[in-house]
Amino acid sequence: MTRKAALPAKPRSRFRPRLILQPSARRTARHNTHAALRRFFVIADAWELSPLQQCRLLKIPSPMVLARYRLGQVSRLSANQHERVVLLISIHASLGGETRPDHAWAWVNQPSEAEPFEGDSPLYFMLEKGLPALRAVARMLVRLQQK
Repeated sequence: MTRKAALPAKPRSRFRPRLILQPSARRTARHNTHAALRRFFVIADAWELSPLQQCRLLKIPSPMVLARYRLGQVSRLSANQHERVVLLISIHASLGGETRPDHAWAWVNQPSEAEPFEGDSPLYFMLEKGLPALRAVARMLVRLQQK
């Protein structure tokens, strides 16, 4: 009778497997980038933003690079740029931009005496103050919707 050799035992690790949160696959990230950029450019057209204003809102170095973004020749957005796009989409949606684009355009371009704007238009405020301003405007609009 032949005895079967026992399989070697798996070495036991003293560490448990870690949960690693990684970005989605490149294809998905590329698809998300292109979808987000398409939405951004629809909003930019609705708000009648100039190429320089679009560059400042997305933190893109020049209008030439922006043209490449518009053509879909970018592999993916940076985390900062993606957050900016998401905030702009949220702002546009909060203003009812999908159903009432004229209302969204008017609100963004009209000077306001409200707290964060201090007489400037929301667009000017977002252009001058950058990402913190985008966050503040998005939060303000969410709070107004909840009332």
